[in-house]
Amino acid sequence: MSAYPADEAIAALYTAAVAPDQWNAALEALKRLADASAANCFVHDALTDSFIEYRFAGYGENWARDYAGHYHNLDLARRVLLREPAGHMHAMHRYVSESMVQKSEYYQDFYIREGLRYSCGGTLFDGNQRLILAVHRPVGHRPYEEHTVAQLQRVLDHLPYVFRVRELAARSLVGASMSCAALDALPRAVMIVDENATIRYSNRVAGTLLDHAKDVLVRSGRLTLSDPHLARQLIQRVKRTCQPTPAIDSVPLYTVDSNGRPSVELHIVPLNPSLAAGVTSAHPMAMILMRRPFQRANWSGASARPYSLSQAEVGVAAAMAEGLTPAECASRSGVKISTVRSQIKSIMAKTGTRRMSEIATLFAGIDLPQAD
Repeated sequence: MSAYPADEAIAALYTAAVAPDQWNAALEALKRLADASAANCFVHDALTDSFIEYRFAGYGENWARDYAGHYHNLDLARRVLLREPAGHMHAMHRYVSESMVQKSEYYQDFYIREGLRYSCGGTLFDGNQRLILAVHRPVGHRPYEEHTVAQLQRVLDHLPYVFRVRELAARSLVGASMSCAALDALPRAVMIVDENATIRYSNRVAGTLLDHAKDVLVRSGRLTLSDPHLARQLIQRVKRTCQPTPAIDSVPLYTVDSNGRPSVELHIVPLNPSLAAGVTSAHPMAMILMRRPFQRANWSGASARPYSLSQAEVGVAAAMAEGLTPAECASRSGVKISTVRSQIKSIMAKTGTRRMSEIATLFAGIDLPQAD
């Protein structure tokens, strides 16, 4: 399994943002990520708690009507989401005991009858809108594992940006041009290529990565790698991804530096061509997401650290450049998420940035000294 399996679902959601007929495909990708049988994405008016819209896959014909009309008021998992702090995915088996399930009209008369048992969901606020993402495993399955919840958290973190892209694209006569602004805002290096690996679009972070990565090259407008064997693997994967029925390799490609350490990770996923500005071809295309794998930075003195950051702040900045969420950074560093959030605020104050995506873009362009 890929170390970052959420990438496929994230890419699918951005595709759906500018191509509404791809929402079902995006929810199917979410189901695969969670090993679930159903998935949904709701938008609520946070002031009135009324439904603005909902997308769902894997449910019965009348599920949405019955849920919105009656059962959402009885949903114990929804109560958890409204009670717990926003911004986190919650595995509901930690909050809803078996005895509660047995006594619940929602579970006994609706949820379990639908063939569902274990849910995992999270909310985020975007202005006066509450965005809700949830996946559901069937009766007889197992509760959600920590690593699955962590990958779902990565998807949830992107949700506000997905809907902003959707709103921009809906107001634009050219959805592709709007999507470029969204791709430029991503903290990950993103390239869109055709089946021959010819670059059709490259976001700003990708340009910065190419300036510093000696083993990732552009020749005659095509993306390639300095290692001939890896270059052949790259073009083979791109071709398979661009087939009418894409074949996706779950394990990324890795280039290595002179010391044999991974230097750049490349993950190739299918993409609807409407996400590429100026591309009118109806042929499938591929999105290549690139990052430099995290390695702990080691400075001999404070004067060597950029922007006078502390040792811990540099580690957080490097993690942001890698694409980690604050929760993932806290988990890997063994500190509280409140500590990471304080460090992010300090980084913003010292660097003049205002968003985590700006931190990621800034530090993606800085060669950080690495520990042996």
